[in-house]
Amino acid sequence: MGANPLPNPLPKLFALGQDMVDAAHDHGAAIGLVHNTETTIGNDLAAAKAAAGLFGTAKKAAVDAHAALTGMDGQAGKFIKAASAVLAQNLGERWSTAWAPTGFPNQSTAIPSTQDERFSLCGSLKDFFTANPAMEVSTPTVIVTAARADNLVTQLADARQAVKDAELDANTKKIACDAAEAALRDRLRNTISELGELLADDDPLWRTFGLVPPAADQTPAVPTALVLLAAGPGSVHAGWGASARADHYRAYQKVIGVDADYVEVAGPMDCEHTFTGLPSGSSVSLQITAVNTAGESAPCEAKTLVVP
Repeated sequence: MGANPLPNPLPKLFALGQDMVDAAHDHGAAIGLVHNTETTIGNDLAAAKAAAGLFGTAKKAAVDAHAALTGMDGQAGKFIKAASAVLAQNLGERWSTAWAPTGFPNQSTAIPSTQDERFSLCGSLKDFFTANPAMEVSTPTVIVTAARADNLVTQLADARQAVKDAELDANTKKIACDAAEAALRDRLRNTISELGELLADDDPLWRTFGLVPPAADQTPAVPTALVLLAAGPGSVHAGWGASARADHYRAYQKVIGVDADYVEVAGPMDCEHTFTGLPSGSSVSLQITAVNTAGESAPCEAKTLVVP
């Protein structure tokens, strides 16, 4: 006997929600659904999907903002390196008190190790070259000027602020996404509870709602259609068909003539896994099982492949 636990991955949760919406549309009136109808489930599902989509977009924007900042910071590093070489011609190659007005930190003429220090140094170099224009260099290959430093400071400041804004937006969207997911989970749990009052434990309509009849075995179905492909030296890629009620999978391998039995090597969430570190030229037998909170399925039919 099982309790139809909700899946953890959002795509699976959304799939279950859609099953419930469709079943409520087809059978809700007939079985007497009152509190958890096609409309109420559908509204919560739509809200959770929308919130997840907005969060996904915000996460990508944050990643893009970080990438843009990294690129701009790289340009700042190149400018600082060029500036150090130019200043060394006038101030000497080793740091001394003559270097202090330039703003190079840590009594060093090297590129600072942190982004904050590089940003600050670009501002200091802008001020230094503004006060000492005779030390500026502007050629087709080397541009070390106050104007260039000022441009970098502006672009770095904008990029740093863009990261802060993107992270704040992503965090806000994450909070909204979590709240919408929680509301959907509450809705689906309530639907399961209401179905428990309306359906017999062995009623086949449970499956129409994407659920398992409480009287049935809740253990995941055995994975099917295991396919193995050579994936480079010492590696084999495995793919298989999705298992009903699976939260995740377990991957087992047995090197023929070496292992006495199968050894668990991974717990993939999706229906594929690449086995690595296998001895080239050996024959390896692979199996997959499906897992959820109720237990582990029997292994699928084992397949064997010679490791490339």
